[in-house]
Amino acid sequence: MHRTTRLANDATMKLLPAALLSAALLFHLSVNAQPGTVDPTFDPGAGPNNRVLVTAVQADGKVLIAGDFTQVAGTPRNRIARLNADGSLDATFDPGSGPQFAVFAIAVQADGRILVGGHFNTFNGTSSGMIARLNADGSLDSGFTPGSGADWLVLSIAVQPDGRILVGGNFDSFNGLPRSGITRLNADGSQDLSFNPGTGLATTGAAKTVNAFALQPDGRIVIAGQFSSYNGTARSCIARLNADGSLDASFNPGTGATNGDIDDMVRQPDGKLVIAGNFTNYNGTSTPRFARVNPDGSLDTGFSTGTGPDSFVLALALQADGRILLGGFFDSYNDVVVRDVARVNPDGTLDETYGSIPGAFGLDNGIYDIALQADGKLIIGGLYSQFDETLRNNIARLESGGFLDVSEGPNPARQLLAWPNPTTSLLMLPVAASGTIVDARGREVQAFTRSTALDVAVLAPGSYILRTDDGQSVPFLRE
Repeated sequence: MHRTTRLANDATMKLLPAALLSAALLFHLSVNAQPGTVDPTFDPGAGPNNRVLVTAVQADGKVLIAGDFTQVAGTPRNRIARLNADGSLDATFDPGSGPQFAVFAIAVQADGRILVGGHFNTFNGTSSGMIARLNADGSLDSGFTPGSGADWLVLSIAVQPDGRILVGGNFDSFNGLPRSGITRLNADGSQDLSFNPGTGLATTGAAKTVNAFALQPDGRIVIAGQFSSYNGTARSCIARLNADGSLDASFNPGTGATNGDIDDMVRQPDGKLVIAGNFTNYNGTSTPRFARVNPDGSLDTGFSTGTGPDSFVLALALQADGRILLGGFFDSYNDVVVRDVARVNPDGTLDETYGSIPGAFGLDNGIYDIALQADGKLIIGGLYSQFDETLRNNIARLESGGFLDVSEGPNPARQLLAWPNPTTSLLMLPVAASGTIVDARGREVQAFTRSTALDVAVLAPGSYILRTDDGQSVPFLRE
């Protein structure tokens, strides 16, 4: 058990700059809110008029939403929009007429430009084969030239640290080249010919898809979705690829996920993979809709979900403290009533402190996607009109309620103060500390030892959490 200490006493607080003091007070209020209930400070008004299928949080706290809506709070916005941190429509983001059909995938680049994929052949009147890149103001980036693009749906996009772009979905070719379900693009949108998936994905049933990527620090890539083989080798719904697109045979899932697909996947800092969807088994073991996989592809049998969610899970997010958030269309988890959103402990058991106010109804419909903010609050996008009888059309934000209270034994962690925040290079601490920095999905990106000044200039712009070895945490923004 780590000993918990407070790094700032009352006298120190009096000397803090007003902005830091305000942030500390907001933190205090945040961790005392009921976790998993509606955040009243995020109010989208009438909100989007149809489904929100995908969400993303920018480094500046603004929220991208996309799906198949045509208005947001009464203002025309075809299938993609951006909200301010308070939930109001960001009028500075104007995609024009946008895509003609639904958006299924969003990825924000380190430079603030936005990749979108889905079911559209044009974006704001310009030809774009199921994929496009937008400038920060929502206009089409004419420097991104994927040619004819995908011949069918783009369902997932991931940007590698080197700027190359992984594209997954349900397609047979990309810009005229055979590419079954997966390809990789250069930063300008041209196809990366050094990435060769061979015959790619195949299936014996419904259409093959790649729904999710998980990137490893060594350059290898885990893919998940609905498929039965990869380049002629049996792989059911999950596989790991080498950096060149060839199959990594050292990742062996056995019979993999069966009786359904994998809809989302997140990678833990220890290399384990959390998967969710509509599958019922993993390598012959009953794992209804939710499981964790070891780095070698085998099932993590220490992850105890019981009967799990009673219906399908579409979205996952990983907190820095190891707890896992789920969103989808379910009414219970291991026979405990939870509606469409839940949080589980690192061992797979349900965190019953998270969710609806006791006696309240929760969501009146389900969730398609979730996005975790650096402060632990959760953006949920879906098809619903209310949460705990608070009107929220298809988009809402839920309270973190202790996301940063990393408890080890009876003593909860305290907030660590760090400044300047946001920062571009150095992050200062009041006393020397050791620990790690994790990104918004809980992946470790930097370690430090007995430091009062951390050089974070090497980190990509974005939201991070600094965690000390004695259990203290603070979110910060690298601009």
